[in-house]
Formats: sequence, structure tokens, C-alpha cells
Amino acid sequence: MEVKFADYRFLREQHILYKADQLIPLKSNQARLLDFFLSDPQGIHSKDVIMDNVWQGKVVSEQVVFQTISQLRSVFGDKAILTFSKKGYQWQLSIVPDITQERVAEVEDSAPKNKGHKFFLFSLAVSLCLLAVLLFVYNQANTDSKKVSFHVLHSENSAGPTQVQFNKIASNALKQSSAFLADKMRLDTSVRQAFSAPKLTWQQTKLAADNWLIWGETYASEKGTFLHFGLARDNTRWQGYLFAADAGELTDKLALRLEQLQAMGLFSAANKGLDINSLMSMQQVAAKDPDLLLLLAKHYINVQHLDVALTYLQRLASLDMSYAYSPYRANAQWQMGKIYKMRSQHLQAANSLDSMSAILADSPLWPLNFHNIQTKAWLAYEQTDYDTMLKTLEQGITLGRKQGDALTLFELHIMYSILAQKSGDDHKKYHHLNEAQALLLKHQLDDSNLAVVYYHFALFTEDNTKAIPYLERILTLPRSSQNYWVLDHAFEMLVNHHIEQQDFSAALALFVGHSERPKSLVLKAKVFQAREKLLEAKPLLQKAFELARLEYDIGTGIQAALMLYQVSSGQPKVRAEYLAYLESNAKPDWLKRHSVILASETAP
Repeated sequence: MEVKFADYRFLREQHILYKADQLIPLKSNQARLLDFFLSDPQGIHSKDVIMDNVWQGKVVSEQVVFQTISQLRSVFGDKAILTFSKKGYQWQLSIVPDITQERVAEVEDSAPKNKGHKFFLFSLAVSLCLLAVLLFVYNQANTDSKKVSFHVLHSENSAGPTQVQFNKIASNALKQSSAFLADKMRLDTSVRQAFSAPKLTWQQTKLAADNWLIWGETYASEKGTFLHFGLARDNTRWQGYLFAADAGELTDKLALRLEQLQAMGLFSAANKGLDINSLMSMQQVAAKDPDLLLLLAKHYINVQHLDVALTYLQRLASLDMSYAYSPYRANAQWQMGKIYKMRSQHLQAANSLDSMSAILADSPLWPLNFHNIQTKAWLAYEQTDYDTMLKTLEQGITLGRKQGDALTLFELHIMYSILAQKSGDDHKKYHHLNEAQALLLKHQLDDSNLAVVYYHFALFTEDNTKAIPYLERILTLPRSSQNYWVLDHAFEMLVNHHIEQQDFSAALALFVGHSERPKSLVLKAKVFQAREKLLEAKPLLQKAFELARLEYDIGTGIQAALMLYQVSSGQPKVRAEYLAYLESNAKPDWLKRHSVILASETAP
């Protein structure tokens, strides 16, 4: 059920809030409290009733209730929830009535109670349904009249037998439908690189915006063969798995799967990207589609709605227990393990990753084993279990060498170097960084992979000035889903370096052509703050703070709120807003470290 009020709409079943078409992330307690208020907006609800209905038996303090109400007020405004002394709280924003339902009710109330009139209404309803069906068929026919163009990726220098087999299967599958056009796309990149950085790979093809790139691999076992495929166009990426006894059956299954995706609207020209609205619309067509469940879970992980993500992942993990479905169950356990690791729930994380290992025990899907090893190594590091960490990394190196995949080995050596540096082992740090660089040069891996190598050279140098050329070189490299964090950190390090050198012109020059993401806005504000131009810094921070909250970027939101608190001296009400955000979102140790600034009434 959808409830509308002011500029907002709230999907009660999914606990999703939108302002216009913009998703407004809510924590689970905030969403449950909002749902409770909207279920009875006229009522005045006591604190005890709220605790019973929203927290449902969990032992929480009264302060948690007050804090959650304050957080909702920060989203909807102070007047959204009214406090009645010694009585409770009442929702104040007017609910927009569902006009369609009201009109139906009016017709029913005013209709004569006779069979003839009922028959007339029934006939009218049937006619409208038939008209809707005819319009749908007409629109579908017009949509399908334009064929969808696919280009099968042929790797110029690194096509192994599994890619050759996939390419034959894909080409034959596309020929089975008159709605699809098939062509070859020869590119000097590997299938593993395409899975690792699909957007960058598609950009390298220079295809038209509505043309699709398709790539994949096959993995044979005694029970049959798995097929892992990827799809990409200018703004959309998709992956999936299939399983069959032989190549002929896989061809038929891939042809059927592509037709299913077309029916779900993936290839529609109107589909401008897989945002939450698109995913929800597609799920109405295919509620139990495993690829969709995984994409929805990843979306909610990105916006930090982790409980919602876990719900989708648990549904995915229990949907089908067959061997053919094992890639999805393994992916579900992997994502759950990462969520538990993010929450520092190490035992639950280890259990999920062990479940993933058990699922993959008799599976040929070695890339999923590689992901499992990566996450297990990071988990061991977080637990300061360095012996297990090193053992896991060596297991990964062995796997990479066995498969003979250069990109996988490169990523493992880089990860080994990172964790060795963090655990204080300089010998292994440099050894594995050099191994990674050798693989990069020998196998001519994509330039986007250079970013992480240069980044480590910059970090490992003892002289900060010698790190600058590495950082500047990083910013010239292609951006991908694998290296974006390196480019962002290199950018931040360069800005901070120029601020320290008081070379403000060089610092501001870095922002030319740079997109206005929350982090870059905060950095730009730091430049103006360093120049003591607070009037120019403040609007940048306000915009960064707003965007960070909308994108649920808590780290950047905290940075912006602290700086706004500092530049709002003499405005106690404004400061109180930022202080409330910091107290609600920052961890206790962070608040303790910044207690001097937050206690000051005259912070500059």
C-alpha cells in the first residue's frame, strides 16, 4: 500500500520513502515508526504504545524513542510530529487521499441497487479491461518491432575454450528469436575484465547507447555445465547464471532467459537504468526472479538498508535448493557475510562464508570461490587473526595459479600487499606489489588496473612530495567499479596536499570538470575554509550535507555536519540541528575525539 503526504510517498510493505522520484533512505527503526504513525495518523500515541508496536518487545530506552522521533522530524520538519504533554505524539502532515478509490466508493454508494445497473457496471468494467489489453498488445507490438542489437564479446588476445564455447552458445541463442540481432564485438579485453568492470568495457566498445554487449564463460562439472553471462549498455548492467546437461540445452535456456528479460522490460528503450523504481516494476512481472532478488539486495546494501537487504538475501538463499541454483545460494551467503562483517558480527559473517564454501564444494564456479577467499581474508584481518589471514591469502594465490587467470592473480597480489602493509609485514608488502605489477605488464591488463598499483607506490613512499606524481597519474586513468575508491582517495590526497602547501589555485583547479558529489563538495569547502572564505564554504557544505543524507552517505554527512557546526557560530538553533545529526549518527569514540569542538560555543 502506498501512502502520500506533502511531497512524499511511502510504500508501507517495503518501508521505502520517496520525495518526488528521489529515494529517501531511512533506518529500520525510522521506517517502522513512520509506518506506525501513518497507520493511524489521527491518533495520539503514548510512548509505551509506540515502544510496543515499533520495537515489539525489544528492550530499548525511552531515549531511543525520542531520538527516532527527532530523526523523523529532521526529515519531514519539526511540525510533522506534534508532542502532547503527558499524552503522546500525533502525526501532523495531511494524508493525500487515493482519488481512484474514493471515486469507486462514490459510484458504489450512489448506484441503484438493482441487477440491471450492476450488469451495466460489469459490462463497462469488462470493456475497459479489453481496451487495456488491446492497447498493451498494440504498444508491445510497436515496441517489439524494433529489434534489440546484441554484440557478443570476442577477446582478441585472451579467449580461452570456455569463452569460445560461450560465444557459440550466445550466437546460436540470439538467432532463435526474431526480436534480436546478433553481431561480434572484437575487443582487446578479457571476459574476467568485463565482469570486473562492465561499464568501462562497454564504453570501450563505442557502441550506440541502445546496443547491448553480451559476454560470459562456461564451467563444466560431472553433473553438467554452468553458464555465467553478463549484459551491459550505456546505463544498465546485468548478470545471471544458467545450468544444463550440455551445450545444446544451454543454448535453449539462454534463448529463453533473454526472452524472459525482454518480457520483464530490461531491453526496453524506456528503461534508462536499473534504479529502485525499475527493479520494483520488473519484480511485479517476475516476483521470484533470482537476478532481481540479488539486485534488490545490493541496492539496499548500497543505501545502508541492511535489514531489508538481508530479507531479500534470505529469500534468495531459500528459493531453490537444487545444484543448478547453487550460484545464487552462494551469492546470497556471500552478500550476507559481507553485511555481517560490516556490522562487526564476525561469528555470523564466518558462518555465512562457511555456508558459501559448502555450497561451492562440488562446484566448478571458481570465481565465486575467489570472492569467498577475499572476504574471508579481510574478516581474519579485522579479527587480528593474521595466521588465518595469510593462510587464506596463500590459498587464493594457489587458486589463481591453478586457473591461470592473470586478473585474478593480480587482484590477489594487490590484496596481499594491502593486508601485509596493514599487519606490518614490509617484506610481503613489497613482494606482492611487485608481483602484481609484473602481471600487469606481462599480460597487458587494462589501464584501469594501474590505479591501485600507483596508489600503493604513493602510500609506501616515505617522502610525500614523491607521492604526488603517482597521485596525478591516477586521476588520468579510466574510472571503473573496481578502482573508483582509488581515484577518489587520490583526488582527496592531492587536494589536502595543495591546502598544506597553501597552493589554493592548484587545489581549486582539480575541481574543474569534477562532478559535484558530497565528498568533493566537502573537499572544495575545505579549500575555501583554509582561505578563510567562510561565506563561500558554507553553501557548499549545506549542499554536501543535503546530498549525503539523501544518498545515506553517513561518513560524508558527519564531515559536513561538523564543518557546518564550526562555521555556524552565533546561530544556536542551526548548530543544534547539526549537533543532533552528529549525536544520532556518529560513533561514541568519534564524538569523544571531537568533544572539544562540539562543546565550544565559539568555534571558528
